[in-house]
Amino acid sequence: MQRRMFVVFLATCMMAVSGFAQEFRGTITGRVTDAQSASIPNAKVVATLLNTGGKSQTVTGSDGLYTIPFLAPGIYKLEAEASGFKRYVRDGVEVNAGDRVGIDIGLSLGQLNETITVTAETTMLDTTSATAGQVINSSQVENLPMNGRTPLVLAQLAMGVVPNSDPKFNRPFDNAGPSGFSMGGAPAQQNELLVDGAPDTTWDLRVSYNPPVDAVQEVRVHAFEADAAYGHTGGGTANVIMRSGTNAVHGSLYEFNQVSALQATNFFTNKAGQIKPVGRYNQWGGTAGGPLWVPKVFNGKNKVFWFFAMEEINDSFPEPQTLMVPTAAERTGDLSALLKVGGNYQVYDPLTGVLNGSRITRTPFTGNLIPTNRLSTIAKNYLSFYPLPNQTGGPDGTNNYLSPAVRKDTYNSEMGRLDFNLGSKNKMFWNFRHNDRIEDRNDLFSNAAAGRDLLRINWGSTLDDVHTFNGTTMANFRLNFSRFREATVSFGDGFNATTLGFPAYVAAAAPKLVLPLVRFNSTTAGADYQQITSDTDSNRPFNIFRSSATW
Repeated sequence: MQRRMFVVFLATCMMAVSGFAQEFRGTITGRVTDAQSASIPNAKVVATLLNTGGKSQTVTGSDGLYTIPFLAPGIYKLEAEASGFKRYVRDGVEVNAGDRVGIDIGLSLGQLNETITVTAETTMLDTTSATAGQVINSSQVENLPMNGRTPLVLAQLAMGVVPNSDPKFNRPFDNAGPSGFSMGGAPAQQNELLVDGAPDTTWDLRVSYNPPVDAVQEVRVHAFEADAAYGHTGGGTANVIMRSGTNAVHGSLYEFNQVSALQATNFFTNKAGQIKPVGRYNQWGGTAGGPLWVPKVFNGKNKVFWFFAMEEINDSFPEPQTLMVPTAAERTGDLSALLKVGGNYQVYDPLTGVLNGSRITRTPFTGNLIPTNRLSTIAKNYLSFYPLPNQTGGPDGTNNYLSPAVRKDTYNSEMGRLDFNLGSKNKMFWNFRHNDRIEDRNDLFSNAAAGRDLLRINWGSTLDDVHTFNGTTMANFRLNFSRFREATVSFGDGFNATTLGFPAYVAAAAPKLVLPLVRFNSTTAGADYQQITSDTDSNRPFNIFRSSATW
């Protein structure tokens, strides 16, 4: 009765969509036989994860078959015993993410206090699954160089994967770049991206959360996924498996720094005789983990483990842009220099329009000089946002200004995890994930006239429990929530248009205070001044709720 109530309670806790879990753990399966290859029923089989002491066990059926699912990636000791037979022990069984390891066990007649230890066998082949792919293991994660130190980039090294993104944008705060690859011939950026088996994507299948490299144990990459738990996309799956705490206390500290003094000056900046903008890339962080221990109160060895990782990045990336801005003479209404370029630059008085037949003709301003009393106060106020030209440019003023714009990113990432070995019946973990990116871009004139902040904020959490009901029945219950918010905020936000000379009712009636947009579109001259407030605001949150129960 208690067991039935427990199952009902867990089922009612399942929110959102319930279904098969996209499993990140592995399975050991096989058959237990005697010396004559006869099946041994009711043999006890135990798998022990060496770095935490966590045990998972089952018993064989009447056919001698056993299966131990939901095994966290790691190195295991496999033990088997049955009445009338010697105890079997095999060390060094490696289980990677998503593996289904087949190990047949042969028991010899004898007493249980006698042990046969297997120290070496032939390489284990995966004969239990049709899935095609590979695992980038912990040693490779630790030692392979990766641009930007973004773990998902390692997926591009796997078989059946073809990268097709700009490698310059594979930093942890990039979302499209690290996920820009094709798997199994499918279109790019159409893959199932997971972290510990939980969805890790934006609405358009970019990666949402990129954990610090030192917090990652494995990257599982399968170009062809035969498991029915997958299939959300037309491509393959890339599953980033996070580390957890162990019985040993471990940690890391790191810093990677690129300084402006060692960077070359941009060609166009050099040509314009400008000073090289400051460029830098500073990435630092650390990890720590071990058993939960409170002196004289609690010793969590083999029971409770913690792990934490954090990372911060400060990035300044010079992006000089060539633009067109008004000259000092043009700001006073003197456009005479343009007549030397061609007659199509003649400016006409808009107040002198006369209908001649089916056409309207206007009188040109003499010498292309606009009287100062005809200049709009609002227009002159807008001109204050433009700097003066800083290079020669074309005869008509094209490309007369080189903006020393710098793209700036500030980024922080945090990840925490608790693992619990709740006796032989339950193994549970809970984690949280967060990162926050703010990017300043297109700040062409260092004022409100252009540029915007790009915000990308991610939160996520997973609660997972593996419960053993009896020797042959196990279940995995999981809840996951993730939220990815992408927003842009213009530098012109909050600007009161009345300060430019607009009437008060413009600001009063506006749903939001913002520097009004000014766009130039020349259909004859072919040269346009840089527009004002080129960016618009946006705010797009994307939430994923998922629950699952797997038996």
